[in-house]
Amino acid sequence: MNGTQSNPVVAFGDRRRAAPDENAIGDFSPWEVLRGIWARKQIILLAFAGFMTLAVFWLMTATPTYTVEARVLLSPRTGEISTFDVESAPLLPDNETLNSEIQVITSRPLIARLITDLGLAANPEFNPALRAPGFFGRIAVAFGLRDASPATDIEVVTDVVLSRLEVYQKLNSRVIALVFTSVDPRMAAIVPNRLAELYIAQQVEQRTGVNSEATRWLAEQIGELRIKVEQSEAAVEAFRAESGLFLTNGSTLPQQQLTELNTQLSQAEAERAVAQAKLGNARNLLASGNAVNTAAEVLQSPLIQNLRQKEVELRAQIAQMSETLLPTHPRMQESQANLADLEREVEKEVRKIIEALENEARVAGARVESLRSNLTRLQRRMGQLNQDEVKLRALQRDADTNRVLLESFLARYQQANARAEADTQASNARIVSRAQQPTAPTFPRTGPALGFAAIASLIFAFCVAFLIEVFQRGFRTGDQIERSTGMPFLGLVPEVHRGKSRPQPAGEIVHDPAGIYAESIRTLQGHVLLARVGDRRARTVLVTSSVSGEGKTTTVASLARAFAMGGFRAVIVDADMHMPAIPDVLGMSRQPGLADLLMGRAAFHHVIRKDPASQVHVIQAGTPISNPTAALASSQMQWVLTALQQTYDYVIIDSPAALAAADAQVLAKLADVTVLAVKWSYTDRKTVARALKLLAAASSRRVGLLLTQVDLQRYRRYSAEPLEEYPVRAPRRATAAR
Repeated sequence: MNGTQSNPVVAFGDRRRAAPDENAIGDFSPWEVLRGIWARKQIILLAFAGFMTLAVFWLMTATPTYTVEARVLLSPRTGEISTFDVESAPLLPDNETLNSEIQVITSRPLIARLITDLGLAANPEFNPALRAPGFFGRIAVAFGLRDASPATDIEVVTDVVLSRLEVYQKLNSRVIALVFTSVDPRMAAIVPNRLAELYIAQQVEQRTGVNSEATRWLAEQIGELRIKVEQSEAAVEAFRAESGLFLTNGSTLPQQQLTELNTQLSQAEAERAVAQAKLGNARNLLASGNAVNTAAEVLQSPLIQNLRQKEVELRAQIAQMSETLLPTHPRMQESQANLADLEREVEKEVRKIIEALENEARVAGARVESLRSNLTRLQRRMGQLNQDEVKLRALQRDADTNRVLLESFLARYQQANARAEADTQASNARIVSRAQQPTAPTFPRTGPALGFAAIASLIFAFCVAFLIEVFQRGFRTGDQIERSTGMPFLGLVPEVHRGKSRPQPAGEIVHDPAGIYAESIRTLQGHVLLARVGDRRARTVLVTSSVSGEGKTTTVASLARAFAMGGFRAVIVDADMHMPAIPDVLGMSRQPGLADLLMGRAAFHHVIRKDPASQVHVIQAGTPISNPTAALASSQMQWVLTALQQTYDYVIIDSPAALAAADAQVLAKLADVTVLAVKWSYTDRKTVARALKLLAAASSRRVGLLLTQVDLQRYRRYSAEPLEEYPVRAPRRATAAR
């Protein structure tokens, strides 16, 4: 070992940071974290093995469960008797309907019916009251806090069954999945199948109940309507008999009589008009002097027609005889006399016809008056009959309405009976997939579970290593020290494990000068030799730490012996008057020292002692004093150090921990250089930063950091330095000093 690091040598007095890592983020370097994680391979393996052991134990002790699914399709049937005559297609269930049916399937009454049907209350898997009490349960029974045989609570059993049951809608479908989990594969298949059957049976029962209720209601209404129809029809007939409004050919008798009278009156008036017209024509002919013989009634008389024919014949004879006979001829006169007789007969008949026309006109007038009188009387009667007919029509309407309603209810009753019988087993759901008894448990699955556990274990192990590494509070490499503090890294001191026959770690300098420990101390010695204060070399070295237990005293003793073995005159000044440890490290008895010298109770030749194992001189802490900080800050202390520098090449001071007392700050102002011992992978970084802040506030002198008690095997895992930089020898057992 040549006492150098892989990084460029940084002079003790150089306060600049080392070259930053390009991959580092602030004080955090991803590569260091990865190296740190890899350095904790044992932790990763232990965490992985522990997690896998728990996983295997859980798999071996876990109770296997079986999960089975049954499927129910929710859709109305188009071939049912009750809907075959409906022209429009039945409405398909929407999402709200599906969710409502899911709530029906998981309703407590239906689950309670399932429990009763399958006897699940007698199964300890579903009835906690039947399970054997555990250890704490037996204790509760023993102290009377719990019944030895608790009663079965159907609500508790229902809760257990519902916790094992999952009902949901299959994606983008009208299919409802019924998933059930049980430790018994047979029960896992039976429960969802039976639940689906009970759900469909409940639909059928509800539908049958609705039909039965409708049929019963229709029967009651029909009975009431029958009575109403009979009563209304009886009221119509009774009123008809009372009012005389009997129907004949669709109308009442008074209406028919009124119609007939109107007809007869019209005919009579027409006949009277004709008779009066005939009579008036004849009278007009007579009054005007015209021959009445031209009247139609006269011309149509057979007697007159016969007389006229005879008159024509007689006139023809007279005309013929007038050619041969004179008017005075007896035959002529006789014929004239006969003709006069015929004319008188015709005139007589005409008078009779006129009298007949007068009689006919009077009869027709009398008939008209009679018919008018009868019509007036019937019209007066019809006024009352009309009022009665209004009442009759109202009664008839009531009777007709009741009859129509009765006929409608009878038709609906017959249809309801027919459809109820036809659709007894019809429902809007059917089982499309029945649950089958599984042959292997669905949970836990050994293969996938082990694979998942292996992956989870690996992730868990790396997470544990990562968290340990990220939250590691101490420094592990020189790069971390220089990047975090900006102070130079002076090297590292390996941890020396002490055996029964081996000395203190400081003794390794004497007993094994070529060993790893001695080489590490000589590395620190090289930094001190190169340190300068202005134009001169540094001669006063203060060694302190942030907290106690970081090996500062051992470092002081080892560094002093290394200087003495190199031919330098070195003296150790134990300035830790609180807990002096130099005598224990060097194997010396406690004697007067620095405190006595500062207080004037002793001279130099009384307090300077020689190290039994080397040429190093030692000034112990001496007799305890009440205010060591004030004593160290006095001019007497400055005089002591000046005097020692005139005699010795190097004065190495051991002080209390910087955060334990203010002594280190006082001494840092007096010393040329300060070495801050930091325990490897132990001292918190914030603690080191606070100690550096205190030392920097007390003095502008340089401070270097030294890693102590380093585990070299682990250090190689964290550090990027070559392996041959710190060769590993068989460790020699020794206990690290304070």
